[in-house]
Amino acid sequence: MGISMAQTPAQPQAPAQAQSPNASPMAPATPTISMQFTPGTLIRAKLSKTIDAKKAQVGDQVLAETTDDLKSVPPDLALKGCKIIGHIVEAVPHQGNAASTLKVVFEKMILKNGSEMELPANIQAVGFADQYDSSTSEWSNQRGGGSGNPGKYIGGRMPGGTAPSNPDAKLPFNAQGAIGMSGVTLSQGNAHDSVLTSEKHNVKLESGMQMILKTN
Repeated sequence: MGISMAQTPAQPQAPAQAQSPNASPMAPATPTISMQFTPGTLIRAKLSKTIDAKKAQVGDQVLAETTDDLKSVPPDLALKGCKIIGHIVEAVPHQGNAASTLKVVFEKMILKNGSEMELPANIQAVGFADQYDSSTSEWSNQRGGGSGNPGKYIGGRMPGGTAPSNPDAKLPFNAQGAIGMSGVTLSQGNAHDSVLTSEKHNVKLESGMQMILKTN
């Protein structure tokens, strides 16, 4: 089985290795490929559709796509635009004093040749990236200054807010938590699930939000 080297935030993506099944007339159209990322590899992706805890149902599909080329062996399998697929394991709307919860599990990536690979991963960070200043490596709208700590980001964008003003901005690999989502916390569950919780309103992830996924 092929293995990739884990990426650190300051280093480029390291290769994953893959091995296709033997071709045959009976082979499925989208075979599972023998490829994996070393646990701890960071992958940046963008959500393809909005997820609202008020409307979502358990089992609903979660769709995203990679925003960067990932090195692989053979090459050109895990390029920008590869689909990442997961599903919702819990969706609880905010009611009275009850918190809203959204639990998501990611499970596979569809590579450029149409084959699938397993991709167990947690969300390390999620949010719009247009407030990040790459020239100073700091977040705007911080409490305090100079730390560059995404955990201190208090951007005014509430769930259900506007689209990013700079769609070319990229969430940095060292980002953590729910970025610019007032009152929303991000944690890791016991079953490789990512848990978003809000005591004040429904948890809602907008289409176009970026994520940093960390492989298990």
